[in-house]
Amino acid sequence: MRYCRRRITRSRLAGNFAVIPIVKIPKQASKEIVAFLSKLAGPAATEVGLLLQDEVRLWRLKNQVRILGKAQQILNEAGLQPSAVPLRTLLPLLEGAALEDDPILIDKWACLLANAGSQSIIISAHPAFPRILSEITPEEAFFLDRLSQLGGLSVWDDFRKIIQEHLKISREQVDRDYGNLSRLGVCRIVKKNKGDKGMVEIGPFGLLFLKACSPPAL
Repeated sequence: MRYCRRRITRSRLAGNFAVIPIVKIPKQASKEIVAFLSKLAGPAATEVGLLLQDEVRLWRLKNQVRILGKAQQILNEAGLQPSAVPLRTLLPLLEGAALEDDPILIDKWACLLANAGSQSIIISAHPAFPRILSEITPEEAFFLDRLSQLGGLSVWDDFRKIIQEHLKISREQVDRDYGNLSRLGVCRIVKKNKGDKGMVEIGPFGLLFLKACSPPAL
């Protein structure tokens, strides 16, 4: 892999350099990704293209290209055509995707981008979704997915044990994961009736978020 040097500052650190890898992308793949991105960006394609051009030597471009490719594949498999995505949604999506290195979360970023670019799933383009996805960990993503598999509702004490055993983490870590998901507004602990055990459930906004981070329904 080739490397380039970039001066860090013009101050007293002027003698130091940061080493940044140059990512080589096949020409054909680059053309296909640029064409796909142009459809997503609509009239703002030039501005978005310049943004990617500025970042071309940064390592995170590799993730952006990979996730754009995955998103395009998801739409193709669903038989859907990409459409313009509002910049307030598209730019945070590209930025968040560029910083992700977990395989499961990368897939969620790709689904979120694909859904945002699908005319048939307008609700999935909510501008808050990229921020939420950028602020959850792989463990918290598993928390939500497992709760969703249980119908989006479970006795909290029982569900906490399920997460502890599967992820091999402590009770305190599960509580921390829940705390962050609750802060983001995607799940909550409720009591349906007086005297009932606490139930953890995915809220309405959380259900929409999970749908947006899943492949489009065929």
